[in-house]
Amino acid sequence: MEEEERSLKDYILLGVRVALAIALIIVGKVWLNEANFDWYVNLIVMGVAYAIISYDVFIKAAKNIVLEHEFFDECGLMILASLGAFVIRVFGPDHNEYMEGVLVMLLYQIGELFEDLAADKSRDAITKAIDLRKEKARVVTENGIIEKHAEELTVGDVIMIGAGMKILADGEIVEGSGEIDESSLTGEFNPVFRSAGESVNSGSILSSGTIQVKVARPYSESTVAKLLDMIENSSEKKSKSTRFIDSFSKIYAPVVTLLAVLIAVLPPLIIGATDGAIWARWLYSALSFLIVSCPCAIVISVPLAYFAGLGLASKNGVLVKGAEYFDKLNAVAYVGFDKTGTLTEGKFEVKDVVAYGVSKEELLAFASAAESSSTHPIAKAIVAKIEKGQLKNAKDIAEVPGKGVRAVVEGKTVLVGKHSLLLENDVKGVPENMLGIGVYVSIEGSFAGYIEVQDALKASSKSTIEELHQLGVKTVLLSGDKTENVESISQELGLSEHHGDLLPEEKLSFISQHANAKEGMFAFVGDGINDAPSLRLADVGIAMGGLGSDAAVNSADCVIMNDDPHKVVSVMKIAKKTKHRAIFNIICSLSVKAIVMILAIVASAMGTWSLPLFVSVFADTGLSMLMILSSLLLGMGKSDSK
Repeated sequence: MEEEERSLKDYILLGVRVALAIALIIVGKVWLNEANFDWYVNLIVMGVAYAIISYDVFIKAAKNIVLEHEFFDECGLMILASLGAFVIRVFGPDHNEYMEGVLVMLLYQIGELFEDLAADKSRDAITKAIDLRKEKARVVTENGIIEKHAEELTVGDVIMIGAGMKILADGEIVEGSGEIDESSLTGEFNPVFRSAGESVNSGSILSSGTIQVKVARPYSESTVAKLLDMIENSSEKKSKSTRFIDSFSKIYAPVVTLLAVLIAVLPPLIIGATDGAIWARWLYSALSFLIVSCPCAIVISVPLAYFAGLGLASKNGVLVKGAEYFDKLNAVAYVGFDKTGTLTEGKFEVKDVVAYGVSKEELLAFASAAESSSTHPIAKAIVAKIEKGQLKNAKDIAEVPGKGVRAVVEGKTVLVGKHSLLLENDVKGVPENMLGIGVYVSIEGSFAGYIEVQDALKASSKSTIEELHQLGVKTVLLSGDKTENVESISQELGLSEHHGDLLPEEKLSFISQHANAKEGMFAFVGDGINDAPSLRLADVGIAMGGLGSDAAVNSADCVIMNDDPHKVVSVMKIAKKTKHRAIFNIICSLSVKAIVMILAIVASAMGTWSLPLFVSVFADTGLSMLMILSSLLLGMGKSDSK
């Protein structure tokens, strides 16, 4: 059954109950002990203390039995162990374990309290920085500035934001400029400069300047709302380890209960069936065994480790939509990348100018003039190479659909475009075969050269590919762009393989062949609407959330908030660290419990000493708290640490 989040009132009530129980334990043990009062007086006091501290555990156990049909769980084990301590009293006043029965439940409740506090702290740490629902925005109106809660903002509202204030809605800057801290969304702490006409996302902070933002989306559709929804839903998708723990605890609890019964019954029947002291000793050992065998440390700390991993990924600018994807990321053997907007900026730049019969500067000047009125990204890249004020005037500019442009520059006819455009116009000197990847130029009917244009690579693309190879992961570039372009970028970045001129169905076919393969999982990284099917088909879909389309983000399993491909490496390292921390918690918990179980049995077998019940409680509750701390420390780490 899912745990409900405790309120402040719940914490205060539990604190009062713990204080009352401790006070009654002191009264029962020190003032009302059996040396001065009848045994039932001590029983009544300890029984009241027990009822105060344990009634909700009985209620929870009953609900689990009725609603979940779970007859053996951690609550049931604690009830059996604590009541067993009361039962030992039938063997005489020398075996008065009323206090230990109360202590079992008291320490269990204290442990549960700290566990809940830890879980709440982890959850709050993720959401606190971005939850804007109740924060107030300053809205500019005809009658002055009014205040509205973020969730009350409507499309078209203009909000005023000053330095140090949070941006409470997705929108466009209509006035002003300043540096914006997007670290709560992207994990990057370097502010970015934004001015009028540029978009901003809710959840970021204006570090300097003053801006007015026109709201583009209501809060329910904003970046922050989507992030919160992802965070709240991510814990519902359990990892393999978490699912294993759930199944393990359902089998484990009845098995250890049966073993505890055997420990309590078999040795006395064999070595002294008529000796009450022997029965008491082995029953005591069985209770210790029962307490320490509670799987709390594992059942709580392992899911919490994955939750902390989700928080660490979020802190580093990657939203993982469920713990199960950490397991898949740990098994990734192949990462496929889309090209444009993923490994590249999606912005073209001039790489080289190759001229024939004219200077490079003259070739670029004529080409830029011809392209000056075009809105095509390649045309813009060519024009951008000319300094402001140096652009030549062009006349009679005409676009040749799908092939290029024709224009008159300084009285000369200029063609700029594909190789085929020049061939069709019988340009002199144009080579029959293409010389390179780029835009071909002719001036006054003669071939003048070509301008090599490429999509600018993102700064971290090369290091991303290198580090993935170091992790033993193969990389492949899958793109609908020309094969020669794809090959050029693949060679520059050092990818394992590449495929260009792919139709959407061909890309899906490639992914389908490699997904769920024996050698490992296939992850795909993309950003566009056309990538949505690929992201959904891959074992792990990773979308660029900054510039990526809503379709891609919704189809993905992980979302990179700042479009940095290196975050693929980061989230894989986080997944690895999370898995290692979960395994550490399991091994450590089982090892400590095994040692204490053995000590309890050895103590009873020797008959000269016994392991106090509170030691077993500490071995269970104390260990749980240490394992929870181990999980929480994971969330405070760094993604790129080894």
